[in-house]
Amino acid sequence: MFIPVCVGHGNNWVCRIGCGEHASCMDCEHDALFYASDTQLPGTMPICVGHADEPFTDNWRHNIQQGECGDGNGWEHDMCFYAFESQVPGTIPFAVGHADNEDGGWKYRCEANIEFAGDRGWEHDFVFYVFPVNPEHLVPISIGYNDDDWTYKCRHGANGKDDTFKHSFIFKALNEPHPESIPVSVGWAGEGGEHRSRVSLGEDAGDSGWNHEFTFHAFDSPRPGTVPIAVGHAEFSAGGWKYRVEHGEFAGDNGWEHDFVFHAFPADEALLIPVSLGYESEHWCTLLKECEHLEECYFDHQSCFYAFRVPYPGTVPVAIGQAGCEDDHTLRSRVSNECEFAGDNGWDHQFHFYAFTEPKAGTVPIAVGHAELEAGGWKYKVVADCEDAGTDGWEHDFTFHAYPAHCSL
Repeated sequence: MFIPVCVGHGNNWVCRIGCGEHASCMDCEHDALFYASDTQLPGTMPICVGHADEPFTDNWRHNIQQGECGDGNGWEHDMCFYAFESQVPGTIPFAVGHADNEDGGWKYRCEANIEFAGDRGWEHDFVFYVFPVNPEHLVPISIGYNDDDWTYKCRHGANGKDDTFKHSFIFKALNEPHPESIPVSVGWAGEGGEHRSRVSLGEDAGDSGWNHEFTFHAFDSPRPGTVPIAVGHAEFSAGGWKYRVEHGEFAGDNGWEHDFVFHAFPADEALLIPVSLGYESEHWCTLLKECEHLEECYFDHQSCFYAFRVPYPGTVPVAIGQAGCEDDHTLRSRVSNECEFAGDNGWDHQFHFYAFTEPKAGTVPIAVGHAELEAGGWKYKVVADCEDAGTDGWEHDFTFHAYPAHCSL
C-alpha cells in the first residue's frame, strides 16, 4: 500500500521527515506531503530515513538516503519507503541534498517539485519521484468519442471503447473530496446513436434533460503531477447540446464553445493489461485472453477488464493456463492465484497479471470458481462484477478486483 510521508524543517533549515500526514509537523514548519510505497515495486528504489539527537530538541533532525537503513555516523534508523527512480505519470520529483550543520554533523534538505538540491550552499545527493496524493484514492476515467456526430462519452473504467465509441484517453481523478479540489459531475442523455455525456462543474449533472451519472473531484488550477483537461459544448444535431472532453487547456475550436478546464492526474496505460473472457455453451468452459475483445471460435465474448502488468501495492499474481481442444469444445482456461505460473497438471501456461485482493476505487469484483469437466479434469468459471462463483454446481475459489473496461458506478 502507499503510505503518507510528511516533510518539514526546523531551526537552521534542518529537515524533519515522518511517516504520517502530519508526522513531522511537531515544532517545525510543514513543507510537503507525499505518498510512497511500503513495498518495492518495479522501477522503485529504497529510501531510508534516520534521526539524530533527541526528538523535539533544538538540534533534532532527520537524514534521507538511498538504501534500506538510515543508521550510522550518529544517525538512528527510523523508516524505509520505496520511491520511483524516474518519473512515472502522476508523480512529482523530490530532490535531496546535504550541508554542514551549524551545531555539528550534517543536515539534510528534501524539497518538492525540483530535481536538483545543490544550490544555496547545499550539495546535491539524489532525486526520487512520488505521488502528491494517495493513488489508492484515484479512479480511472475514460473518454471515448463517436466521429459520426462527434459526441463524447465519459465514464468510469480503463477504456472508452465500445460498439459506438472509439477510445480517446484515460485520466485519474479523486473519488472523494480533497481540501483543494472541486467537484466535476458527469451526466448522460440520448439513446443508441444519440447517447452522449455531459461534463459540468458541481455536484450534479442531472438537470435540463440530462441524467446524473457520477461525480469525481479534480483541481481548478495546476497542481504538481496533474495535466489540464478541457471541456466544451456545441449544439447537437438531434437537438440539445453535446459536450467535448480533450487533453489540453482549450476546447473551443472547430465549432465548439469552450467551457472550463480542470486538472487531474494522467494514467500510465502501459502498466495495464486488457483481459477478455468468454464462454462456450456446450460444456460452459471459460476462456481468457490478453485482448480487448475475445474473438475465439465457439466462444461468446462476455466482458473485458484491466489489471496490472507488474506488481503493484495490494495486488497478487493471477496466472492463466490453457488446456483442451477447440474441436471437441473442451478448450478452456485455468485461473490460479497461487503464483505467476499456471502450467502444471496438464495445463499450458499462457500469461499472468496482477490484481487487487481488496476493493479499490474504480474496481469491480471478479469471482473465480471451478467444476469437473465431463470429459475429465477441471473447468473454470469467471464472473465479472460478482463476489461468488460458487453457484449452480460450481465451487468458489477466490475473488480479485480489477478495473472494468467501462462501467457506470
